[in-house]
Amino acid sequence: MLRDELKGELVLPSDPGYPLAKQLQNTEYDTITPHGIAYCESVDDVLACVRHARETGIATHVRGAGHSFNGWSTGTGLVIDLSRMNHAVADGHTVRIGAGIQSLDALDTLKPLGRQIITGTFPTVSQGGFLTGGGLGWQTRKFGVGSDRIVSARVVLADGRTVRASADEHPDLYWALRGGGGGNFGIVTEFELRPVDAPRLIGFETLWPHEDAADVLAAWQAWAAEGSDDLGTSLVVLPGIFGPGGKPVIKIWGVHHGAPEDLERALDELTERTGTKPLHREVGAPGLYADVMHEALCGAKTVQQCHRTGTHPDAVGHRHPYTRQTYRLTDRPVTRAEADALLQAWNPDLDNERYLLCIALGGAANRVGRAETAYVHRDAQFLTGFQIATRDEEAAVQGPAELDAWADRCGAALAPLATGSYINFPNSRVPAEWESDHYAENAARLRAVKRAYDPDGFFRHGQSIGGAAAVG
Repeated sequence: MLRDELKGELVLPSDPGYPLAKQLQNTEYDTITPHGIAYCESVDDVLACVRHARETGIATHVRGAGHSFNGWSTGTGLVIDLSRMNHAVADGHTVRIGAGIQSLDALDTLKPLGRQIITGTFPTVSQGGFLTGGGLGWQTRKFGVGSDRIVSARVVLADGRTVRASADEHPDLYWALRGGGGGNFGIVTEFELRPVDAPRLIGFETLWPHEDAADVLAAWQAWAAEGSDDLGTSLVVLPGIFGPGGKPVIKIWGVHHGAPEDLERALDELTERTGTKPLHREVGAPGLYADVMHEALCGAKTVQQCHRTGTHPDAVGHRHPYTRQTYRLTDRPVTRAEADALLQAWNPDLDNERYLLCIALGGAANRVGRAETAYVHRDAQFLTGFQIATRDEEAAVQGPAELDAWADRCGAALAPLATGSYINFPNSRVPAEWESDHYAENAARLRAVKRAYDPDGFFRHGQSIGGAAAVG
């Protein structure tokens, strides 16, 4: 029996902890009932799960922290959960991390060791999914995509082997793991990374009135694209339910790797470009990398409090409600007219919880060749997308068509600007050409790696390499 083979824990539907164990970050997937959830604590645990699935014919679903937008880390089979494989240690000039470690824990664990790694812009995302999909965030312009810093990866394959993928060992697999997406070629249990040299950061936040939104969006994109690589920044358009005085608002925030006076000058330039003054501007004091990132992503919450509710006695982190989204990559700043079209699609007259989100990319990430790793989007300057949500559980069960319609309209407004899509931010409605959209000319090589390392398609999900796209 699988339970007897595991050092970790197997949670079955009859167990009292099952309702919590099957949760993902999005509440939408609470209706899915896996055969079981295996909390793996070692490579041997992962191997036991793969053997069990092989012998029984049950499907497997690989899960780090459960942040898959489209629910790819769950299903009716066996969920192989890596969250307890969460170590982070300094090893000479590199860092070794468990694939299940979450961003905030990795930063906190490495802080006393004087090491820093690239993480995303949400605190509880696991490094496994983040890195294998590419790894975009506030460090992209300064240090490149996260997967560019992978030195090696320990991988459990579908045939029961465990291999080390690096530039010298299994180089094709190593290439594919750097941007080819999680859950495709095997189960990565550990990464060896080159840390980044960013001992100190400065956090900042500005708020802008919605009536100036088109000017602010266009000015911010030009400012970010032309600015220093020291600047990591995002923009989000928030609805009135989150804005001051019940009015929609534009939030521009992020981190700066340089001197305080350079950041102040840069923010002055942004104000000049917009032609309007922000409602609020706050620049923090220089601080330790981990502390500034934690404050930007978790606010005043402690590390334990910032985790998702239920995963720790002190955890109060929120879960995402029923959500529909459309995201694309773009290779240039928008014009004023294009910014206005995106904002009209967002629709300021709606009352729904919804967002228009942009993350500035480019910089060091674009100084790598398109085919050097599986992450192909070396011309991307921005990740731009729309999300809409409902917290009405009854409506969510029915799958409200108006949310899909809104996302479709926003996707249509974004399409003329798009140069591709990022696999870690997939659209809710998967297009037929998704493989070329995510991987472009690298798709054929990725299919070849899939055939070499997983010829039977043992590892599969709604948008796995060489598999059929999910419908819906």
